[in-house]
Amino acid sequence: MADAQLRLTSLRKSFGAFEAIKGVDLEVRKGEFCALLGPSGCGKSTLLRLIAGLEEPSSGRIEIAGRDVTMQEPSNRQIAMVFQSYALYPHMSVAENIAFSLEAAGVAKATRLARATEVAKLLQLDPLLARRPAELSGGQRQRVAIGRALVRNPQVFLFDEPLSNLDALLRVQMRIELSNLHRDLGATMIYVTHDQVEAMTMANKIVVMNAGEVQQIGGPMDLYENPSNRFVAGFIGNPAINFLPGAAVGVTAYEIGVRPEHIQMVPADGARLSGTVSLVERLGNQTLVHVATPVGMLCVQGAGRLAASVGESVGLAFDADQALVFDESGRRRSG
Repeated sequence: MADAQLRLTSLRKSFGAFEAIKGVDLEVRKGEFCALLGPSGCGKSTLLRLIAGLEEPSSGRIEIAGRDVTMQEPSNRQIAMVFQSYALYPHMSVAENIAFSLEAAGVAKATRLARATEVAKLLQLDPLLARRPAELSGGQRQRVAIGRALVRNPQVFLFDEPLSNLDALLRVQMRIELSNLHRDLGATMIYVTHDQVEAMTMANKIVVMNAGEVQQIGGPMDLYENPSNRFVAGFIGNPAINFLPGAAVGVTAYEIGVRPEHIQMVPADGARLSGTVSLVERLGNQTLVHVATPVGMLCVQGAGRLAASVGESVGLAFDADQALVFDESGRRRSG
């Protein structure tokens, strides 16, 4: 890929006998927002640390903007990293925190303060330049950490679960801010998260990882509608997809997956699959109905006023064309 801003080739990392990263190949184009998504322990943070130069790969190659940086020091990689903990200096003002990396690089004071003021205005921090971190809210501290990365004009921004310490409402606000920032800057961003909502709402490329391996790479809706295997199908989607034996619904397959929005409740009499309503979750704009069946608990997603009562016997139906079919190894089958 000629315009690849980041290219990883056969990248591996072992800690003793444990192989944390198992031959990852990845290309991220200039200006893409790429999320590394997966459960805890899948290797996504280790992969980010390899890109940043904070870990040394066991083998493989890392290129940034066409340069081989595999064995380069972090300071020579033209990257900037935003950590989960913000890592701000408590004795410094907002302006000093933002400008610190420029000071360390020997940039003249007037230049670095001008650049810090410019970045602060972009992040709507300019009224807070004289404050210290203890005087800021969690969202403001996060923006200062982003500003400190932004001031360096890096080739690639690296984010390591930067919103995980924020409350739910602030996470939503920061998702919007980060998305707007990406659009305004056209910057290349690599973003580690275990939260699929963060990945799907902000990223235009998602790398789904599990056990040190890339399971699938694609856009949000492509991963949702066309998962390549059972793991991706189960990890992407909220509420989660339902899995059930193909034989339970007359489908010739080892296992099928059906999204909750693709299941309808029908009269129990005559239905191929039926069960008992065990829980009804009314969420305002939608209702989730959990039905205990002979093949396990299945979730149905319907309109906010969907009629359902705990203890009620219901049948379940779905369009076979909407089912995802998997073989015994968990691979997706066509048809």
